[in-house]
Amino acid sequence: MHIGDTNARATPREGTAWQHLLRAGILTAVALALPGTAAAQAKDELWEVTTKMEMPGMPMAMPPQVTRQCVAKSKGDEGYIPSRENCKVLDTKRTGNRVTFKMACTGKDAMDANGEIVFGTGSYDGRMQMTMKAEGQTMTMNNTFSGKRVGDCTAS
Repeated sequence: MHIGDTNARATPREGTAWQHLLRAGILTAVALALPGTAAAQAKDELWEVTTKMEMPGMPMAMPPQVTRQCVAKSKGDEGYIPSRENCKVLDTKRTGNRVTFKMACTGKDAMDANGEIVFGTGSYDGRMQMTMKAEGQTMTMNNTFSGKRVGDCTAS
C-alpha cells in the first residue's frame, strides 16, 4: 500500500505490521499510565557533595572531600544532613529555602551538632558546628559543605 493510493488495500503482511505497531503503542501508553511502573515513580537524586572540615587551633587545614550521595526523596530535608552511624537528627525546621537542624551522636565519638542548609536550584550550601569531648577537653569542629545535583539514582 502506498501513501496517496485511494484504491489501494493493505496486504495481509502490511496490515499485520500496522496492527503490531498499534498494539505496541497502546501497551506502552498503558504501562506508562499505571502507578508503580518505573516511569511513574519519583526518582531519587544523585548529588556531588564537597565537604571541608576545620578545627580551631589546628595548624593545617584538612583537604576538602568530594563524594557522591544518593538522596532518597522519601527522606525529605534530613537526607541532605551529613550524618554517620549512631547519629540522630533531633530537630529540623524549614523556613523558605533554609533548613536548620540539631543532631546528637552517641558511642565512641559522641558529639552534638547544629547547622543549616540553604537550597538553591540544583544546589545547596551548608554549615555545621560539632562539639565533642576528648580526653576531658571540649573540642569544636566546623564543617562546611556544598552540593550540586548531578543526576538521578535509586537509593538503597
